[in-house]
Amino acid sequence: MLLVCASSIDFSRKLPDRSPPPDPHPMTRIRIALLALALFAYARPAHAQQVIWRGRSGGYDVVWMNSDITARRASDGAFVFSARRITDAEWREMQGDHDADVPVREYERKYRLLSVAGSIISLEEATYCDCGGAHPISWTRFVSYDLVRGTAARPHPVAATDLVPEADLVRALTADPLIRQAMAGAHARGFTSLRALTAALKSQPVQPAGQECTYAVGEEFATAFALHHLENGRVALRFSLSHDVEVCRGMMIQVGVLVPPLARVAPDVAAANARRTGYLMKDVRTVAAQRQTVLNYRPRGR
Repeated sequence: MLLVCASSIDFSRKLPDRSPPPDPHPMTRIRIALLALALFAYARPAHAQQVIWRGRSGGYDVVWMNSDITARRASDGAFVFSARRITDAEWREMQGDHDADVPVREYERKYRLLSVAGSIISLEEATYCDCGGAHPISWTRFVSYDLVRGTAARPHPVAATDLVPEADLVRALTADPLIRQAMAGAHARGFTSLRALTAALKSQPVQPAGQECTYAVGEEFATAFALHHLENGRVALRFSLSHDVEVCRGMMIQVGVLVPPLARVAPDVAAANARRTGYLMKDVRTVAAQRQTVLNYRPRGR
């Protein structure tokens, strides 16, 4: 044990000063520290960007993130698609169109990338808007785009008839029980084109068995589809029917048909079905689980 006797220490003796010399420029150091902190905070996103899926399909590099769905041409890196850019433009338009006395309080869009086959991408859009009315509105739909014919500024929605024979598609749709229910309500017997079917049945309510909600073919029915799977050489298309009455707002059902793909798209659909390049809707849960793109907009100051 080490004992120190206090009486043996000379407390009057002055020890040498080993403290650092005073900083001649203390404010400069403080400013540098604050600047570094500000730059660090600016560089960090409010929500870290996460990649849900990425892959190359039909000569395009497609990336699904929690903050966007994008596509670039693989040959030159040209930016050809952005889901966020579409929604940004919608938000700007809504801000310009609305009366200042009835402002849009909140606008939200959720995306899921349902299928990627060649240059065709199919998305699910779930939209919510507190548009200043008595209650918020919402709707859900599918929409498909052709990356070849679109640009980032002007994306190109693609009709199902660009991927499958129109006569086969119309025949399969008019055999579906829900479409036949809409045909009965519209007193329609048959159609020679998908355009004629859409024009006759749009907004005609249909009610699935066991449900209280009604749904309807929309004006953009031709592009409201995704590619689900291949079965005996035929591709399963899933069309979305959105809600018909506001009490069921945000709800959606699907109409499924099997039709042969056109010869020029068949290899891309087969590759996506096997997940060699891209994927089809049957695998979206495996690819993404519950993850999705979420974009939220509010006026400044809210």
